[in-house]
Amino acid sequence: MKMSSRTWSLAALAAACLAGPGCHTAYKGVNTVEPANPSYVRHNIEDKRIVRDKGTARSVAVLNVIEGTTNDGGLRIGVEVQNQRTKSFRFNYRFDWFDGQGFPYSTPGSTMVSQQIEPGQVLVLTTVAPNPAAKDFRLTLQQSTRDYNPVLPKN
Repeated sequence: MKMSSRTWSLAALAAACLAGPGCHTAYKGVNTVEPANPSYVRHNIEDKRIVRDKGTARSVAVLNVIEGTTNDGGLRIGVEVQNQRTKSFRFNYRFDWFDGQGFPYSTPGSTMVSQQIEPGQVLVLTTVAPNPAAKDFRLTLQQSTRDYNPVLPKN
C-alpha cells in the first residue's frame, strides 16, 4: 500500500511536533527575581504539622508561616509553599479561623480554594481574620481531584 503525499506530510508534522520544542508542554520549573536585600521584615511563627496525605506533603512543601496585621489591627497570615515536583500540581486549600477559646468561626471563606503551582514555584497563600476576635488559624491542604478524569464504562 502506497502512502499519499498528504499522509506523509501529516506523519512528518506529527513527528516534528512530538520531537520539537514548540509542542513540548512539560514544565521545567519557574524562574524568579527578587531583591537581594528585601525592605520588608517577616515575622515567621512556629507551626505544627499533621500529615495524613504524604503525597501532598511531598508535593507542596510548607516553607514558612508568616504573621502580620492589617491597618485596622486584624490578624493576617501568609503560608509560603513550594512545589517540590517536576511537573505542575493542583491542590485545594482552606483557612479556618478560631476565637480565643478555640471555637471556629463559620465564614464564607471557609471553603476550599483550588490552586495550581508550577515546578519549583513558591506561592504565599494569604488570609485575613474575619473579625478582630479571631486569634488562631488552621490551614488545610489536599490534592485536587479536579484534573482527575475517570474512565466511564461504555453502555
